[in-house]
Amino acid sequence: MSSSKIRVEETPLILSWLAGELEKEIPDLDIHGSERKLLDFAYNDLETTLTEKLSDTEFAKLDDAMENEESQEEIKAFLKIWTIQWLEKWRERVTLCQKAPPFSLQQAKLKKKAKKLLNSMKEGKELKKMVVQRLINKGEVCMADLIAESLIIEEIAFRLRTNGGKAPENKAVMDPWDILQQVSTRIKSLVERKTPIIHLKLLNDI
Repeated sequence: MSSSKIRVEETPLILSWLAGELEKEIPDLDIHGSERKLLDFAYNDLETTLTEKLSDTEFAKLDDAMENEESQEEIKAFLKIWTIQWLEKWRERVTLCQKAPPFSLQQAKLKKKAKKLLNSMKEGKELKKMVVQRLINKGEVCMADLIAESLIIEEIAFRLRTNGGKAPENKAVMDPWDILQQVSTRIKSLVERKTPIIHLKLLNDI
């Protein structure tokens, strides 16, 4: 698979089909008005799922299939199942709030430093991609990208905290593949819990 992200915009019909599936599942949804944000979130997650599930060649075939009526029905069938799965995860993992949960100043500083370390990590993008793959393979199709980054940052922050808030001199402590192993263990326990882990502050309720 290419390292570049596949853009679902190459097959724009998928967006309208996705909107239709969301409206079927939530009949009173104002998908093109005040609640358009739900479609945006779902569309981004669909893009992430397709990027992780399909190779460039397979995606090219999907793009061609959009022109074939018979193939379109298969794609719509997949989209219907995926949308139901995504909504189930949305209701399970996402909670809407008036303001973000409070963090202590120390927590905020550690997370900021952890994010900076992740961004500067040579293998950071590959690490995040592998965590996203593990989440999707476990059925976490909603906000997989955001959850992956959060899990990695939390693990790095934990390692910083055990070192007094400073980056360990021992590079092995921040080894990406060791971080991956620890995060993978957390993913296993995460999928067993049906609790909110994403807090969104939105102007309009969904």
